Amino acid sequence: MSTQRRPAAPRSSSTGMTEDTKKILGFIRSKQGMGATKYEITAGTSIQQALVTKATISLKKSKLIKEVSNKGGKHFLAVEFEPCKELQGGHWYVDGALDVSMIEGLKEVCVKRIEQLKNEVVTLDVIYLCFKKDTLTREQIKEILDNLVLDNVIMEVKSNGSSEHSALRIGEVCYKLIGKKSRGGEARDGAFASIP
Repeated sequence: MSTQRRPAAPRSSSTGMTEDTKKILGFIRSKQGMGATKYEITAGTSIQQALVTKATISLKKSKLIKEVSNKGGKHFLAVEFEPCKELQGGHWYVDGALDVSMIEGLKEVCVKRIEQLKNEVVTLDVIYLCFKKDTLTREQIKEILDNLVLDNVIMEVKSNGSSEHSALRIGEVCYKLIGKKSRGGEARDGAFASIP
């Protein structure tokens, strides 16, 4: 008869630890890299908030859990886990703060790439090729392009297969510069610019 061995849990000094504290530690460990807020611990363990507060302080002093702060509040993680990307704010955040300089730099690179191609329209794949050597994913480049659309620097259009879209599949999403950046610096009016 073979018995499967469970991976060894990190050693902890459970001497002097109450049943509630053990239950809280188990709950926090079950959340792995996402950790848990005090509210989640209270709801998930059915232990009163005052006891949760006392237990988390005790567990932090015992170095069994750590506290990670972000916009959503304080999360408690077992020391054997690293905070996941969602908890840290994702790719665009460094130490919990939005990395504006990196985002602005990437936006500039995208705009320059569209200007260099001098095509009226550019696809996500063409812009993504500029970043092949970097660690950015297609989804992250798409987020930068969406940000440029919201900033009214570029426009997202769908190919109709004619003229400037002749090399693209019909319905393929592409981007083009708008405003003073398009067509060699000429200012362009929008469709409703002449309507009083």
